[in-house]
Amino acid sequence: MQFENSIIETKYSLHRKFKNYMKVNKDVYVIDLGFKIPIYEHYIKRKINIEYWMAKDFLNNHLTNIANAYKQYDETIIETMLKSEAEKIQRIAKGSILTNQYLEYCIDNALINKDTIEVEYNSSIRFLINPYYEFKANEFLIKQVLKDKLINSYLGNEKKRANNQLIYSCISDHDCNKGSITKKSLSQDSKLSLRTINNYLKEYLLLNEYFNKVKELSTSDKQRIRKQYNRAS
Repeated sequence: MQFENSIIETKYSLHRKFKNYMKVNKDVYVIDLGFKIPIYEHYIKRKINIEYWMAKDFLNNHLTNIANAYKQYDETIIETMLKSEAEKIQRIAKGSILTNQYLEYCIDNALINKDTIEVEYNSSIRFLINPYYEFKANEFLIKQVLKDKLINSYLGNEKKRANNQLIYSCISDHDCNKGSITKKSLSQDSKLSLRTINNYLKEYLLLNEYFNKVKELSTSDKQRIRKQYNRAS
């Protein structure tokens, strides 16, 4: 489906993107994306003060942003999000100006206008929690400790982070006019071993996805035709 405005990343979109990977790797609790990914997060600050005179505009703007941020998904999914957020705002807004009828109006209006604005990034994320992780004995009781320990372990490995950034930069700097990017050419540009390149592309999903996108862009027409022919054979 084509949209007039660009699609923005969210925590939900990243979980959808890596759902199959998470299901297959049920022994991995925290997934390191390798670097911070800009996302839109539809949170409401805990101590926010919504006066009665601003409640309607706040509700309408918040729901419109959500609808536009998740516009590529089934409308029932978006509607569930909108209803949850609308009810949350209704509870914390001062006065009783946000009636159930007005909530329904704003939800309908947001769905109608779900591809009308460019939503701005307001957060970032590097680590995803695997909802399919199979906890070992007593792990569930200390899952926050487990999560923090794993994240600290990832963050503490400076060499890994530096190599990740180096590979990312080499992929970004690849000159598509010089031919298709390959793992071998990436190894030569980064001065890292081919084995290291393979390991990083396997471990970091977004890095591998970025590599494949650049590889597709740098593939010549002749190579594409050959690939299509091989598939047809």
